[in-house]
Amino acid sequence: MTLIFDAVTKRFATGTTALDDVSLDVGPREFVSVVGPSGCGKSTLLRLASGLDVASSGTVRVDAERLSYVFQDPALLEWRSAARNVELVGELRGVEKQERRLRARAALALVGLEGFAQQHPRQLSGGMRMRVSLARALVSDPQLALFDEPFGALDEITRLQMQSELQRLFAAPDTHFAGLFITHSVSEAVYLSTRVLVMSGRPGRIVDEIDVPFAHPRPPDLRHTAEFAELTGRVSAALAGEVAA
Repeated sequence: MTLIFDAVTKRFATGTTALDDVSLDVGPREFVSVVGPSGCGKSTLLRLASGLDVASSGTVRVDAERLSYVFQDPALLEWRSAARNVELVGELRGVEKQERRLRARAALALVGLEGFAQQHPRQLSGGMRMRVSLARALVSDPQLALFDEPFGALDEITRLQMQSELQRLFAAPDTHFAGLFITHSVSEAVYLSTRVLVMSGRPGRIVDEIDVPFAHPRPPDLRHTAEFAELTGRVSAALAGEVAA
């Protein structure tokens, strides 16, 4: 397994319990999305998986040497070009300059930004900035990629485009990452994922797990099929029960 949570509880110093007895796993080449009510601890899952925080009880095991984190905001450095933003990971890890430039160029090509390497963030659209963020996350060939609602601030058209782009990258032969993806969008979760986990309200628990059988890569018009509607309905019903509770 790439990521395992075993009976994990997270309690903050304020006394708030964010997660209670959470067990989940993400295997190699799996893409698992998590949906749940606001404040249920979804982002806390990512912080624990990334090592930015520690569990109060239970165990978190990450069997991945290379891990990346994609935030809600692209979090780009405004004074650096797109290429230099992507190179930052290599700089911090001591990769030789020529090598990191080659890797950055390849990562930008992977997300369709070959002609924008020298543009600065202010010169790019919201979707393009998020593509740079994805390139930065993939440049080190991660075994596990963590996504914290990366498309939540995008307009609907751009968001759908980015969903298609991400699942294309997940299916590409040159990338080999497993993904844990946090979202408030049920359709986004179903479109991207091999499995969808539904969380309860705080304290967050896993209350349902729904397999998504569609093969990657997935065409955009999959969203308009009866099979897709049936799965989104199942996830929505599970989520509605938790919101009502």
